[in-house]
Amino acid sequence: MLNIILICIFILAIFLVTYHHVFYPVMLKLVTKNKKIDKPTITNRHYTFSAEDKKLTCFSIIIPAFNEAKFIAEKIRNLSFIDYPSDRYEFILLCDGCHDDTHDIALQTFTELSCHDLKYQLINFKENRGKVAVIKDGVTRAKFDNIVFSDVSALLPVNSLLMLDSHFKNPVVGAVSGGYKFAQKGTAGEQCYWRYQSMIKSRESSIASVLGAHGAFYALKKSCYEDIPTDTINDDFLIPMNVIKLGYRVIYEPRVVAIELEQVNLDQDMNRRLRIAAGNFQQLVYLLPLLSPKYGWNAINFASGKALRAIMPFIFVFILVCNIYLVPVHLFFMLLLACQICLYSFVMLINLFHFSPKLSALKLICYMVNGYWFALKGSLKYIFGLQEKVWTKI
Repeated sequence: MLNIILICIFILAIFLVTYHHVFYPVMLKLVTKNKKIDKPTITNRHYTFSAEDKKLTCFSIIIPAFNEAKFIAEKIRNLSFIDYPSDRYEFILLCDGCHDDTHDIALQTFTELSCHDLKYQLINFKENRGKVAVIKDGVTRAKFDNIVFSDVSALLPVNSLLMLDSHFKNPVVGAVSGGYKFAQKGTAGEQCYWRYQSMIKSRESSIASVLGAHGAFYALKKSCYEDIPTDTINDDFLIPMNVIKLGYRVIYEPRVVAIELEQVNLDQDMNRRLRIAAGNFQQLVYLLPLLSPKYGWNAINFASGKALRAIMPFIFVFILVCNIYLVPVHLFFMLLLACQICLYSFVMLINLFHFSPKLSALKLICYMVNGYWFALKGSLKYIFGLQEKVWTKI
């Protein structure tokens, strides 16, 4: 009887893995195949002043910074070159107990001739309190009714605010997330993963709302902002998801892309995914109400995408352990266990000897296996209370 129960649960676990990685993306593709997506026109202003400028939405750009001396000057110059009336947006830079020259470099850059028209607030906190606390302070200081969040190391396109203005004219839109790319190409597996994520986000957005946002560049109406717990790990997910809970849409806009300057190697990327995985598990706990059928496609997307992703490392562990127990039952389970052992051993050897497979499919598989391994460690860190309480550079 126990064997039958375990076999049934084992089959269910295999189905969940297949559903998350294959069936769900295919379902999104089919649902959006013939769906007409009306994207608003992004105005071409060409830095020309006109009477129409007064009709543009006002934005407060909030950027927390911790030890960002390397990129802060370029970020300030980038924001000063945005094609938008200078009286329709402000820049709030919050230095969160930096140990380097971030504040001094920022202060000096603001005095440059090219930055004279940039309206800004520069706040230097002596104590490092964490990103969430700093974000809350920034929202409180914001003068305008629409908030933009961005990372210091991500450069925004000149038409980024014009894009946001076009979307925020729609009263049902509460938040917008821009696209995201690295200035330096990562590994083949990483590039494939980001293309896959962009595809999923676009399709989720077209039928309901995109789940979460890219921290490099997203915006929301200030009336849709809700404070989040100070120990929140993935703030760029929880803040937009609260917008959905309020009944608004969160749109993904890949036509306008933030460019990440910071070069991230494989180890850094996996450490980042470790932190994100801890956040995925945390947000699953916080956002369980979003699984309610009243949220329609948002509930389906959350369950199929984010919720399953959060528990996926544990599903893989269960499949392996259960497979070992079921080996005596049938030859099929022995063959399946052998396949798992070969796969995990292959990835371990690649990690140990630092060589890269030539086939793109193998590179993607290795990237995903490593990702789930770090996701498991990240989730366990959160469960056992070992996650860092303040932000650190990765």
